[in-house]
Amino acid sequence: MRPNVAPTTSLRNASALNKASLRYSLIGLLLATLGVCGYWLLFTQFMVYDDEGYVLWSLHNYFQEGGLYTKVYSQYGPFLYALYDGIHRLFGLAFDNETGRLLTLFYWLSAAGLSGVFAWRQTRSSLTTAAAISISFATLLIMISEPIHPGGLIAMITAIAAVGGALALEKKAYCLFALLCGTCGAALVLIKINVGAFFLIASGSWFVIHLAKAGWARALLWFTAGGSILLPLWLMNKFWPAPWVAIFALAFSCAALALLLLFKAQSRPPLRPKHLFLFAGSAACIAFITLFAVWIRGTDIATLWHGIAIAPLGQPIAYAHAVNWPDSVPLLIVVTFGFALLSQYRTSSWLLLVIAIARILVAAAIVVTTFKSIDNRLTLFSFHYSLPFAWLMAVPILRQDPPLVSARLWLAWIFIWQTLHAYPVAGSQMGWGSFLWMALAVTGIYEAIQYGIAHYPKYRHAITVSASTAAAVTILSLVWNLGYVSYQRFQFGEPLQLHGAKSLRLNDDNTLIYRILAKNIRAHGDTLFSYPGLYSLNIWTERPTPTAHNVTHWFSLLNESQQDAILEKLKADDRAVIAVQSYLINYLVYHGFPPRSKLQRYIVDNFHTVFAIDTFQFWVKKNRSVAPLSTAGLFTNVDGSDSILQLVTDASGVATTIEIRGLFHPYNRVMALPPSASQAWEITPLDADNSPTQETVSATRAVALQGITRIEIPIPSASGLPKLDILKVVIKDESGAVLDSLGFTQ
Repeated sequence: MRPNVAPTTSLRNASALNKASLRYSLIGLLLATLGVCGYWLLFTQFMVYDDEGYVLWSLHNYFQEGGLYTKVYSQYGPFLYALYDGIHRLFGLAFDNETGRLLTLFYWLSAAGLSGVFAWRQTRSSLTTAAAISISFATLLIMISEPIHPGGLIAMITAIAAVGGALALEKKAYCLFALLCGTCGAALVLIKINVGAFFLIASGSWFVIHLAKAGWARALLWFTAGGSILLPLWLMNKFWPAPWVAIFALAFSCAALALLLLFKAQSRPPLRPKHLFLFAGSAACIAFITLFAVWIRGTDIATLWHGIAIAPLGQPIAYAHAVNWPDSVPLLIVVTFGFALLSQYRTSSWLLLVIAIARILVAAAIVVTTFKSIDNRLTLFSFHYSLPFAWLMAVPILRQDPPLVSARLWLAWIFIWQTLHAYPVAGSQMGWGSFLWMALAVTGIYEAIQYGIAHYPKYRHAITVSASTAAAVTILSLVWNLGYVSYQRFQFGEPLQLHGAKSLRLNDDNTLIYRILAKNIRAHGDTLFSYPGLYSLNIWTERPTPTAHNVTHWFSLLNESQQDAILEKLKADDRAVIAVQSYLINYLVYHGFPPRSKLQRYIVDNFHTVFAIDTFQFWVKKNRSVAPLSTAGLFTNVDGSDSILQLVTDASGVATTIEIRGLFHPYNRVMALPPSASQAWEITPLDADNSPTQETVSATRAVALQGITRIEIPIPSASGLPKLDILKVVIKDESGAVLDSLGFTQ
């Protein structure tokens, strides 16, 4: 008689299915929650240096004109333009500040989710997977500063290559591994050649080391080790031997050498020549498709080669930002490398215990750092300590299947080389270059916990509860920090309501400034240029730049002929206007990168300031006068009598009162100024060139405003006002609706 086992098997299968469904639901909920936080954060931040505007405007020009590197200037490779041009043509998607943020959110969640996939494959722990997703997401918080910048796409492609490659190695799907490496490598090279080169060096060295026979593999290991020492010295020679550069080179080289020691000890995956051919063939296929797509839009092969390879190599360093290494990093580099060397010659229980304890200490530091994650602390922590602790998290301390070990070493090797992305500008590049370390770290920490359970079974319950609590606290603290701050920003921010950026909710002062700038640009300008490049303003105002050769630091990066073409266009257009960001200019001067060029001198000599608000200025040609719309000024009479509040507005409607109020929420009213016999409004209609069109009249009751108007009001108690940079002026009608908001100018 056959035993009745079917019901038991069915129950087990149902239980497993329920657990999987619950796991997927919880991970999905976590990703959705992080997605909402990311949306709020992305749509409430706009960086003054406006790199996103540069990328968006170059895409806008490419969609219209084609001619990458000939008509359209770009520091980036053709893959970015071919990809987005294809999306634009297929789906009619307009690339503006809103679209850029949504795409960035997709890249951000994808990179974090892939980090979770790696953690799951290594640990099979749902809590560890959730922690990896949350921490990686927070490490990439820098994404909110660089919407649509190629770094977001680079991070996602790098995660696909690193995690997808790890999964392929684990499953011994070496053909898939080769295809992933080739396609992702080619895409990265054709987005940003230095980042792609770092990936190809890492993946190429992995291939040849694991493809070669034992004797050749050892020689290739030594060759790769030498390259890991020499390449950063060559790459960083411009600023060598500045302390931050020397530490960077030392950290990279020691991390790479320590990992190569693990390559030597591991069981090598059996790669074959066919896999190398697949690697090269898939890379060539992606390169051909990309180059063909750009070629048919008007860029010849010689220009492509120059734009992809020659120009980036010959490009001057227009700006550099040092890594502020913690004092402990050099010591940690040396100590960790010493342990890596020691482990090659003597493996003992005390060494494994030290590694496990060190990982737990790192875990504690990560948990503490999550409480201030909104300040990019995890990004900085990841970059500062990822290289010193790369080997610490990669070295196996428990017996594992060789494919899992290979998968972990592969991801570690890719991330180590990607950290070089942060030279010479260690800004957002720190997050893009090191976020994969968090997936590696979470995996290593989980292994340390399992080591403690295996070697100290009587403390199993305490270790498990403590670890689970720490993981839960980490996830909750990250979600709370990101969620609370992002909700507050989104809740109190007012939509910007400018073309291509209607849904952005910025700080109240920035919203007012950008609205005033946009209004004056639209009213007074046919051509808009900016110093340095602030190209989101071109999107918001729908005003063209002089040519399609645009970049943020145009005074350093554009050649003489490109700048001359812009200069001639500015000369020919009497209605050309310039938006100036004085803080950025002063910042460059202070850090030793003063803007100097023939075009820069022409602008300074031939344009003058109409108004300045905060650190922005609006310039027109010196022979021209314009009405500074939506601006307010407070002027004190020399005889000490009443101060005069002077407003220039294009409001349309019946104005019943003017209020001076706080610029920031809750917008407290500081002073109400309705027209009256004792405080009459002096009303002067103006032309766009700021000339009166009618006689000035005194208004003692509600005034019908139409067109451009100057309003002057005496204020006897102006000395009691707070600082003007925290105030604004609003003109209201009888219903209380705001007809215009005005900012105080300098």
